[in-house]
Amino acid sequence: YQTDYFRYRTFELIANEINKKNVKGNVAEVGVFRGAFSKLINVKFKDKKMYLFDTFESFDVEEFGQELAAGRTPKEFLEGFRKTSVEMVLQNMIYPDKCIIKKGLFPATAVGLENEDYAFVSIDVDFEKSILEALKYFYPRLNHGGAIFLHDYNNRFLEGVKIAVDTYEIEAGIQLHKVPLADEGGTL
Repeated sequence: YQTDYFRYRTFELIANEINKKNVKGNVAEVGVFRGAFSKLINVKFKDKKMYLFDTFESFDVEEFGQELAAGRTPKEFLEGFRKTSVEMVLQNMIYPDKCIIKKGLFPATAVGLENEDYAFVSIDVDFEKSILEALKYFYPRLNHGGAIFLHDYNNRFLEGVKIAVDTYEIEAGIQLHKVPLADEGGTL
């Protein structure tokens, strides 16, 4: 918890509420990296299927190039996020039997899951296009009483995240109920 106390602890409290209210649906994380946050989701929702969406190979090179050209990502990100694997992530899980790996680029990896619904989703993919695609996919599938954590919303280096949220609100014709957290990445 010490690496990102506010995010982890807030998640724990929200998960407690979701469980207390018996919110139906699965859980998911888009942008898993090594599975540190996934492990918390896995523990708190041990009775739910958990979809783990990631390339497990770093970012899409084209999208990374677009974000880099826009000045919205550090150049070290591409190499830094290569140090992961499906095996590494699954070794972190307390209930690996509940984990369903969806390796590749989202949303293509969600094909066949259109009828699934969700109680909790963590979106941590850092870039505008990927954030927007994840919101388009998950928000309509979020059950009443559920929650979406959107990492890096208030991160001064990843400004595409806010742009994606603004774009989603305009395109969907809604205003999201946004609650910013005072954590390291500026989670929403």
